[in-house]
Amino acid sequence: MTPLSSRSSDACASALVFDIERYATEDGPGIRSVVFFKGCGLRCSWCQNPESQVSSPQVVYDRSRCVGCRRCLAVCPSRAISEVTGLGYITDPATCTLCGACIDACLTDARRIAGRRMALGAIMDELRRDKAYYAESGGGVTFSGGEPLIQAAAVRELARLCRAEGYHTALETAGNVPWRGFEEVLPWVDLLYFDLKHIDSEEHRRHTGVPLELILENLKRASECGANLVVRIPVIPGVNASEDTFRGMFKFLAERTRARNVELLPFHRLGLGKYAGLGWPYAMAEVGNMSKEQCAPLASLGRSLGLRVQVGAERG
Repeated sequence: MTPLSSRSSDACASALVFDIERYATEDGPGIRSVVFFKGCGLRCSWCQNPESQVSSPQVVYDRSRCVGCRRCLAVCPSRAISEVTGLGYITDPATCTLCGACIDACLTDARRIAGRRMALGAIMDELRRDKAYYAESGGGVTFSGGEPLIQAAAVRELARLCRAEGYHTALETAGNVPWRGFEEVLPWVDLLYFDLKHIDSEEHRRHTGVPLELILENLKRASECGANLVVRIPVIPGVNASEDTFRGMFKFLAERTRARNVELLPFHRLGLGKYAGLGWPYAMAEVGNMSKEQCAPLASLGRSLGLRVQVGAERG
């Protein structure tokens, strides 16, 4: 039998992704492969994957690998690379043509292009490599980002193909998309992770760049669809890590939605080096990491309001 991903109807379909992570254990049950889609409508000040935000490929630089040989400067035909004090050799995306010359010239793999357009069949070939692990661990495939629902048609098709091959599927979304994206994808995914970051719209706009109303409406509608739904709340110092803010979020979930499962995700400065590699400022550079113990009182508050709250992502 010809695999679904090899049929002519899928041959031209593609998606813009910036990574496919194997053996993931915090993005759903079991051992999983995570497809990271590029492009996001939010600009969260604590984003761990800033290279996911822009809906186009871009050169990313890792200063920790760089030995300062300056070969990238010498070979760049568009002179898009500059030496920036404190950051290293940063690429100007407005000038860069993504020719890859600097990447080929780098002796220490300090440069790479984040984002590539992949045929859905090629993505499925990658996912099939770990099908034995899915079966043994109760795992599967997770669609993440960025915001996967910006590419809803591609996500839907991948989820359909995964279902045909017996893979459990999960979707991670920030919810700031038209509802039609959810309508396309929800029938084909087994588990929905929905991010909630604040309950005050102006504060949400200040820290993410967008208001909150569409996100709350989509969360309410998703919870009414009978979806297997987990609400994920990042706990961010200086942004939402207060009892009053969490009480408001928990009350919204308990009183306005059917969502009952909640995961609190303690803040970590995992994006620090990535911001530097893009030449972007990182608003959270001086903010300390949070521990699970610091989040425990907030979890207890949610449980007192009838929610099932755990601290940390579900592990495989």
